[in-house]
Amino acid sequence: MQTYSNKLLLNTNASPMNKRCLALFATQLLLGMYSSLMAFQFPSPLLAGDDVTLHEDGSWCWFQDDRALLLGDRVIFSGVTSEGNNTVTEWNLKTNQTRAVNLTEGMLPADDHNVSALMLRPDGRFLAVYAGHSIDSLIRYRISEKPGDMQVWAPEQTFKTNGRVCYSNVYRLSDTGETFNFYRGNENNPHFLISKNDGNTWEFGGRLFEDFGRAYLRYTSDGKKRIHFITTEEHPRHYNNSIYHGYYEDGNLYKSDGTLVGPISRTVSSPYKPTDFTKVYDGDVSTRADVAWTSDIKLDAQGRPYIVFSVTKDPITKGETRNTSLGGFDHRYHHAYWDGARWVGQEIAYAGSRLYPGENEYTGLISLHPMRSDIVYISADVDPKTGNPLLINGERRYEIFRGTRTKDSQWEWTPVTYQSSEDNIRPIILADQEKEVVLWLSGRYTTYKDYQLNVKGRVRMQPPSLPEQKKTANSQKLITFLISEDPNNYEATWTVPAFANQLAEDRGYRSQVLLGSGPREGYAFPNNRHITDADLLIVFMRRVGLPKEQLKLIKNHLAAGKPLIGIRTANHAFSIPQETLETGHEAWWEFVPTILGHENRGYGPAESPTHVTVNRKNRKHPIVNKLPISEWSSQGNIYLVNPLLEPNTTILLEGVSDGHREPVAFSLGVGRSKVFYTSLGFPTDFSKTPFIQLIYQAIDWSLENNP
Repeated sequence: MQTYSNKLLLNTNASPMNKRCLALFATQLLLGMYSSLMAFQFPSPLLAGDDVTLHEDGSWCWFQDDRALLLGDRVIFSGVTSEGNNTVTEWNLKTNQTRAVNLTEGMLPADDHNVSALMLRPDGRFLAVYAGHSIDSLIRYRISEKPGDMQVWAPEQTFKTNGRVCYSNVYRLSDTGETFNFYRGNENNPHFLISKNDGNTWEFGGRLFEDFGRAYLRYTSDGKKRIHFITTEEHPRHYNNSIYHGYYEDGNLYKSDGTLVGPISRTVSSPYKPTDFTKVYDGDVSTRADVAWTSDIKLDAQGRPYIVFSVTKDPITKGETRNTSLGGFDHRYHHAYWDGARWVGQEIAYAGSRLYPGENEYTGLISLHPMRSDIVYISADVDPKTGNPLLINGERRYEIFRGTRTKDSQWEWTPVTYQSSEDNIRPIILADQEKEVVLWLSGRYTTYKDYQLNVKGRVRMQPPSLPEQKKTANSQKLITFLISEDPNNYEATWTVPAFANQLAEDRGYRSQVLLGSGPREGYAFPNNRHITDADLLIVFMRRVGLPKEQLKLIKNHLAAGKPLIGIRTANHAFSIPQETLETGHEAWWEFVPTILGHENRGYGPAESPTHVTVNRKNRKHPIVNKLPISEWSSQGNIYLVNPLLEPNTTILLEGVSDGHREPVAFSLGVGRSKVFYTSLGFPTDFSKTPFIQLIYQAIDWSLENNP
């Protein structure tokens, strides 16, 4: 892949809302069909990594799969509107358009547990399978009429089971040609249907296991011969759950290590229980603490499962439904993977508080990357690392984070949403070799029957791959990030460690993040060697005084002709009144004008985002010549830096906000050192494709031909 722009073609001409409504009305009149069809067009460029509203009314539960499919440049996903209508929506990534079909208007009550499971059949047609939330014994399904086309669907068909049903999880095994639908059925235990003609007709298959409780299962399949599952014993409200794993293959059930449990039951009863399978996580049945609930399961390239789940640390008394205020405020996310011999697991993040009282174990949810066991997306109303509440105007707010696992098995977090006006919950991840797509719900979620949510989406392109020879050469270079923890430093303690980890993986560079300690007047980094040995220093901190010897190391770095990059608050990194400094510490007010080539002249309004464009005069500069798009937006307000002070400055990006036009990225030479500065660096910039590529290319440029 050379550049991103030849992979996704954008149509950014949005229709006004009144034209949308007229078009919708006319379409419905002309079609006169059972399913209502809606078509919308959105202006936000996908390559910019902007959030796109894909459906203005939708929700989903998390015990059905697949709820979303990535088919080349098309995303197909299911949802349930606030009125209870099951929808299937297509997001075309080439045109950035969506269209939605209503499958069940007026047929089911408002309840996001009724969402459809989707499957692409071998003939190219879509299968949607759904059920009410234990309101009757019917499993419902519809099949699209034309291959590759989700606009027109055949009439709904039903299969009557032997008890009230809920949920559907649909998987086709190519080795046998059988399609399975695993659902919760009679006595709230997992059952399954089988189809031998890709969902045209179904027959009762059997019962996976039976036990006293209402087990909650997540499923996944290799698409060939195996269907994996993880399960609890019960609803966490009623039991101190553990997590178990097993799989189905060729008529039999197995533990994680391949030990035979026995033949799967083909009747309405089963001899097995959840405890017959491999225990992944021990919730300790004897104590009311560490109560687990299943979240997601995927398979790696070797077919080995990796999973995530939530753990409630402060549950209320078993079965309690009234005094719900007594618990549900401390949830944690866990990750585990099967290494071929055992399950390896760890707690990876604070999840925050319950989604609403009464369902005290509901979290914002965690989801797995389908191709990478080291990437997750989470929703939390707390800092994933510390558990400190995320407050907007005094209220806790759920935000979406992208998590990456480092080589030392730590997890770093990049905000996908930040300082949002509404909650963001229940992410779903789709991916292929070129891109990563995240879908989530944004809005009000009061209960599973009462919500008003938009379906949001964002695309993150994979960076251009480097030859292994180039990565090996890059591994000889050390990049040291200097950051500070400060309420006004744009969450650098979140974004930079995650970025440094991704940089090492994508580009091969060695990276080291130095987070200092102490008050601003007496700040100090923990390791001088990483400053001395750095081939490149990247500064993202504000208003600190450093020990004289550490500040001298930075000056020596520049005196030696080594490069430096400044991000956002670097333009007041060492600007602190001299009289306030602790003994032995120094300020460096001249750093901004003499090294970064400008003055900090203030800021645009905090609530005004910045529209960013590539400077056409310098669009061939190696820092910007391969950016995936020439225009995008940053949620952050603009920094006022004009006029620039150095005549040799090359303006690479310009920004417009609230009537201000300012350089937002530029390069210059300071002695023998290459210097790059950008006032971008708002927390959500680090999850945007063009910003990531900008910093990657600035790093490559700064280190090129440097000793």
